[in-house]
Amino acid sequence: MASPATNVIPIDIGREPRTHLTSSDTTALGVEEKKPVEGSATPVDDVPRLFSESSHARDTKTVRLSQSDLYPARHAFSPEHITALRLLRLAVGRCQRAIDAQNDPMSADIEIQKVQMLLPELFCCRSLGDGFGTVINALIYVFANARGNSFTSDQIRILARVFQGLRDKPFLTTAEADDAVEELESGGFNPYPAELIEFLSSDPSVR
Repeated sequence: MASPATNVIPIDIGREPRTHLTSSDTTALGVEEKKPVEGSATPVDDVPRLFSESSHARDTKTVRLSQSDLYPARHAFSPEHITALRLLRLAVGRCQRAIDAQNDPMSADIEIQKVQMLLPELFCCRSLGDGFGTVINALIYVFANARGNSFTSDQIRILARVFQGLRDKPFLTTAEADDAVEELESGGFNPYPAELIEFLSSDPSVR
């Protein structure tokens, strides 16, 4: 008796074996076809757009700087810093009043004397930096070497600029402090100790 014929599926050795089931295979096997699950991660292509949008949002809002942004130095807004800002504001205001009172020499001189009275307390704030201390020392010698003589209106304007410069930027570098001292000297002030001037004038080796 002849055996029933069986259908033999030929093996195609010229093709790569399939390791993944296709949709037709899963349908034929009765496996439910599932859609890919959408992930919650942001697509890579959207990252530049998100950054640009956040940057634009920042640009449209008012930027608020922190104290550390404005004053990155270690002594920023320390008690010495706050005291120095207050005293420097008073010094600038009194210099301006002295300029406005040039027609009244007595009132102008009183305002300058009030400015001089601020210097010892400003000297106590020299921990803000060597540059700050250098300028305050120079201002102390400016008044000491004047020996009570009044300043001209141009000299008072120079004083006001130096005080305002310290208020705007109290944490001076050495070079910036030297520039401020040179400005005082160019205005006819003597910002150096009298002993130093006497030493330099008496020592022939420094001539």
